[in-house]
Amino acid sequence: MAKFWKIVGLLIVFIAMYIAYTSRDTFDPESIRGKRVVVTGASTGIGEQVAYQYAKLGANILITARRENLLKQVVKKCLDLGAQSAHYISLDMQVINETGKLITEAEKTLGGLDYLVLNHALYYWELWDGDIERLQALMNINFVSYVNLATKALPMLSKSNGSIAVVSSGSGLFCMPAAISYCTSKHALNGFFEGFRLELNYMEINVTVTLLLLGGIATDHLIDIIKGDSTASNVMAILGDPTEAASFVIRAAGSKKTFAYYPWTVVRIREVLHTVSRDLFDYATSKLIFPSMRMQNMKIK
Repeated sequence: MAKFWKIVGLLIVFIAMYIAYTSRDTFDPESIRGKRVVVTGASTGIGEQVAYQYAKLGANILITARRENLLKQVVKKCLDLGAQSAHYISLDMQVINETGKLITEAEKTLGGLDYLVLNHALYYWELWDGDIERLQALMNINFVSYVNLATKALPMLSKSNGSIAVVSSGSGLFCMPAAISYCTSKHALNGFFEGFRLELNYMEINVTVTLLLLGGIATDHLIDIIKGDSTASNVMAILGDPTEAASFVIRAAGSKKTFAYYPWTVVRIREVLHTVSRDLFDYATSKLIFPSMRMQNMKIK
């Protein structure tokens, strides 16, 4: 028995050392000054805040989203905050053949690329109804467009020893009822970019891929989904802040991390539970967590 507890103690010490090592902050804000940065999904939410924080650090920025009027406002604020330059291009990430225009525009306006921040996403809260066309549209936005953009940007990133920041989700590690289409896209995203990173290492291409595994973030869109529900205050209590999430994205990418979690406890605890016992995770999710988070405006077709 004494030997068992000794092993347990050593394991705890090892885990604590690993967490401390991977959590260390090596980010240098000055390293961003003058860098050429592309941010997708930058008209609102996390992407908008990422653009502002890169602007404060003196980067050259190109942003994209669908709504041109909002992009113009974000570009103006980026310049006011100190961006060396700021540009936009309006694109719909569902139209895969159009997404390559973003990389062409980056080469034209920025003259190269140091950071590609892939942040755009589509999600909705409803039970699966068999709508394959809607699933395909979501997969185009949340997965295929990411792959296409990273592939087309690779030559420029290779020249600069640049970085790809993939804003993914804990939903790519486990799944939730009423979000299985979104979770499916994030599982695909995580799987592809883990493999892509390994292939880049194999080919000795010095481009960093940082997978950012986020929990729920209190963006305007998510707040609109949950407001009016009796459990909204409970849900809000565990959501991350968009500005903090944006800072997390920039620091993790700038530190060239491979994986990063935010909020750390929310995502990691669920990941560990899912790894230790999927049956227990399924029970906790379907019987405890999901019923307490059932939104009044959830669509059940």
